[in-house]
Amino acid sequence: MDAGVRSCDAGFSLLELMVSVAVLAVLAVGAGLATGSAVSPAARDAERFRRAYDQNWSLAILGRELRGLTVTPDGLMLARKDEDGWDGGALLYDWRGQAHFTATGPLPDFGTPEITFAPDGSSTAFSLVFSSSRGPVWRCASDGWSKLTCAAQ
Repeated sequence: MDAGVRSCDAGFSLLELMVSVAVLAVLAVGAGLATGSAVSPAARDAERFRRAYDQNWSLAILGRELRGLTVTPDGLMLARKDEDGWDGGALLYDWRGQAHFTATGPLPDFGTPEITFAPDGSSTAFSLVFSSSRGPVWRCASDGWSKLTCAAQ
């Protein structure tokens, strides 16, 4: 007995499936972009600083040279020591929020970056606090020998 449905009419066509997948992809991209802006400026600054810190720490060890990071209220600059002294680079990052640097060990000499990395793996002891008008305050700190820690407070 025929129920009135032919076998060629059952299911979805390939075109209908492709349109459905395309619509879902557009919705997924929109949702991803909307949630990506939910990261606070302080959290973004702390993550960018952590990456710069880790990269310069590695470069100091691998290159067997002194490296440094100059921390200002406006941003972060790279520095490298050569035979003529410290070579300050251009501004690496502009902070999206506010940054407050505190040396927790001996103060660096004048003209020396706030954070220095030695070829033996040691660095300057410090605390760097990131804040913004929205979201929690983030603090990155190192005692000069231990791994850098960054966490929301």
